[in-house]
Amino acid sequence: MNLFGLWALIVFYIAGISLLVDLIRLFARWAGCKRNRTLEWLWRSDVIAIVVTVAVLGYAYVNMHHVIVTNNTIRTEKPIREDGYRIIFLSDLHFGTTMDRAKLQQYCRRMEEEQPDLVVLGGDIVDEKTSLQEAGEAFQELGQITSTYGTYYVYGNHDKGRYSKTCDFTEEQLETVIREAGVEILEDRSILLNEELTITGRRDRSYAFSEGVYRKEAAELIRELPQTAYHIVADHQPRDMEENAAAGYDLMLSGHTHAGQMWPVGLLTTLFDKKTVNYGQKSFGKMQLIVSSGIAGWGYPLRTGKHSEYVAIHITP
Repeated sequence: MNLFGLWALIVFYIAGISLLVDLIRLFARWAGCKRNRTLEWLWRSDVIAIVVTVAVLGYAYVNMHHVIVTNNTIRTEKPIREDGYRIIFLSDLHFGTTMDRAKLQQYCRRMEEEQPDLVVLGGDIVDEKTSLQEAGEAFQELGQITSTYGTYYVYGNHDKGRYSKTCDFTEEQLETVIREAGVEILEDRSILLNEELTITGRRDRSYAFSEGVYRKEAAELIRELPQTAYHIVADHQPRDMEENAAAGYDLMLSGHTHAGQMWPVGLLTTLFDKKTVNYGQKSFGKMQLIVSSGIAGWGYPLRTGKHSEYVAIHITP
């Protein structure tokens, strides 16, 4: 049994919609509605649930493959240049699930039209199903996006293939592929750009938890950097927002959630996990958090939770 596979998803949706149809029928009976032979046949045969499931999953397929650009403007009191800075942020590509190299190349050219100063890759660009060749193709295309200060990358929980014993690449091979593409890897490391902008990348919390790898304190990573600089932190999972805000970061960029990807996952996350944010922009003190739904998805090429996107951010004084 693969509870995260496509067939399991189909079964879950048919079962859920069948239950909803049953409840509607029971309510109609309780309300005194007369029986209708055609409706009774449709109910007993489960045709309604199957047709609705097909329609929902058809929409989910189209929605997953339609990538949009989401624009965010953030104002700051920090002394940055008059033109501000333009950032492209994308995460959760899971390369191979929804697009090939040619399609990714088209999106990269669209991102380039934004004339970014900085490109930030928020993790899960590849996963355990991606081949070594596909990983090379993905990072080569992303690394070629023209920007003023380059492309920076933080690992997600899937990138290193931790969830499969048959992953086509090792961690060392993946790192080589990323660096050869001209992409800078940030794992609990910060870089000062143009004397007024910093980018910090966090080690993904899943590795710190499972492998006992030390994850530095947020404040420690920018302690030696100018306090007047605009501090950006990229962390794959949207956690520790209060800590990052208290440390002095101005903007946090995360992915991981896929905005639920398939309903009702996002709803359940919002209701029961108060330590994270499922999607969108939110303030934590003076820090802004942006959580992307991702440019693709994991497991299957379907999405009913929000849309596929990359994010264009304009930081302006």
